[in-house]
Amino acid sequence: MLSRFEAHIKRLGGNLTHCKRVLLLSKLIAEKENLAYDDDVLTFAAYFHDAAAYPFYKDRFPGAFDHALESGKLVPELAAEYAYDEDRIKAITEAVAYHDKAGKGSRNETRLIRNADGVDYLGYMAAARDFSKFPNDFGKALAALKKRKDQFFTIIDLPYAIELAKPRVGELERFIIRFEEECYDIF
Repeated sequence: MLSRFEAHIKRLGGNLTHCKRVLLLSKLIAEKENLAYDDDVLTFAAYFHDAAAYPFYKDRFPGAFDHALESGKLVPELAAEYAYDEDRIKAITEAVAYHDKAGKGSRNETRLIRNADGVDYLGYMAAARDFSKFPNDFGKALAALKKRKDQFFTIIDLPYAIELAKPRVGELERFIIRFEEECYDIF
């Protein structure tokens, strides 16, 4: 099934390495927090939580939009393609729609995806992601990085995820300070 998911993500133009890290982090957090989860739900949600942000769907969502909520609208059809039953589709939809919404959703899979996604968007990975998005505008990259640092740490609420995130936030803060010193506000 994973190879089918990976091929599907590649066809959609998604960030496969991010999906894999979110799944890995979700499982690590679940183990440390002793949280039960449905592996099929967690895996599908990890792979398709950002579906609306994938290049394949870019024409469907012109302008600004909430990628999590829109992804939540896409996944029922996607999950049905993989023969998921109605209960699992509901669980997947919740996990995807609320993967970046603090306090939303009650299922363990939702909390695990949210915490794992938050952790993965912090630290050096965040810097690499933002600077690759804006290779010709370091001012925009730096602004995005600062916003990410503030935004993603606030959605993390599980103790082990917080433990994973704190050093990443520290590294991000040191990176931002050093970057600002070296660029002399010349972007």
